[in-house]
Amino acid sequence: MLNQRLFSFLLLSLLMCSCLQATDWYVSRNTGKGKKATKEAPAKDLGNIISKLQPGDTVHIAEGIYLGRGKNGSNTLNIPVRIIAGYDATFSKRDPWGAHRTIFSGDNLSQNYTPDPSLFIDLMKYQGPASPILVDGLIIDQGGRNRYLTEQENKLVPMANPKTGQNPSPSLGGLVIRVSKSGKFDDGPRWNIQVRNNIVMNTYQNQAALSVSGYKGATITIENNLVIQHGGTGIFCGSKYHGNDQFPEFKVHNNTVLFSWDSGMSQGFNLKMDSPTQLELRHNVLGFADIVALNNASRSKNLLLVGNLITGARQADYLEFNTKMDVENMVDEAELLHDDSDENVTDGIKIPVSRAFAELYGSRVIVDREKAEANVSASNSGANALRGMLGLPLQAGSVKWPTTPVFLNRISVDDAIAAGSKKYNGEYGCHKPK
Repeated sequence: MLNQRLFSFLLLSLLMCSCLQATDWYVSRNTGKGKKATKEAPAKDLGNIISKLQPGDTVHIAEGIYLGRGKNGSNTLNIPVRIIAGYDATFSKRDPWGAHRTIFSGDNLSQNYTPDPSLFIDLMKYQGPASPILVDGLIIDQGGRNRYLTEQENKLVPMANPKTGQNPSPSLGGLVIRVSKSGKFDDGPRWNIQVRNNIVMNTYQNQAALSVSGYKGATITIENNLVIQHGGTGIFCGSKYHGNDQFPEFKVHNNTVLFSWDSGMSQGFNLKMDSPTQLELRHNVLGFADIVALNNASRSKNLLLVGNLITGARQADYLEFNTKMDVENMVDEAELLHDDSDENVTDGIKIPVSRAFAELYGSRVIVDREKAEANVSASNSGANALRGMLGLPLQAGSVKWPTTPVFLNRISVDDAIAAGSKKYNGEYGCHKPK
């Protein structure tokens, strides 16, 4: 009994010591200098202090546009930390989608270019304790890192241009978190990952704009995020564990995913899931996917869908292995949905973006665009339904598609925030953090 009490005391002491060692760091693009990274003397960029961070630390980031260390546009962390953004210069107020925006961007002409994600928390080789991970209040805008054909930024170009010194558009995602087995995993806590109140925009990638991959027993919350104007996949829920139980558990609530382009590799999904994972999706908006809104080709089981609004998917609302379904029939026809899945709807929504962006998006040319919308049907994926949701005049008869090249035209931060600041139809999607 004495030895057991001594062991418990030592364990508690170690935990208390670990908590006491956790440090708060402060970063301010506008007022920062040096590497003290205190509230009184903040650092200038997250990339400048990454080497000083320890597991369990918290980084507070003030308003401003951050280009990364050496303007490389990317921050890679190999330890679990908390990142909280959207503060004013004094770190006393937060308004991440309003007066105090923390924007991770970049410079396409930088000599320190990297294709890595704007924020990459990569713990595949990490061997320490599974401290909680939090990313809250970032705006990740890869528009500054992308290469566009002209100054009007109407068409993204994937490849570099050696003659002009332009780098390729980064293709590895905007916000990416992945974890694996850490240290004495079976004896310690499981991963707890929270991603909330973020905006990820203007990404062109082979993976996903916002990607989280968990491990055995991990609990992952993806809540109140906006993912808008991206190629490939919007949100990816992944697994680095392939056992028989305790699958990574995702709660994906109140997110808005809009304008998921086919990047040329038959990828244009609002949300894609891995197997094995356990997913609960509630009150999300999944809109305008060039392929399908929900991709469950990997056959993830017990997917719970409750009260989501799915609209504008060109091919299907839900894909289960190789079977395509619409919202009205997926609860009846799907074999992998949880029995409690219900109240999912499809409906038109008004997206309050600027007319300039809407005109460009509405004029894009899509390969096999439902045979050029010859009959202009009333479905949510029809051209007129799309124009109506963007506030553009409706067209009668057959659609005459402009020949102006448009591909992943850049959306502004103001337009993105306008599209995500309020719930659609009063109950679906994200909203401006309070």
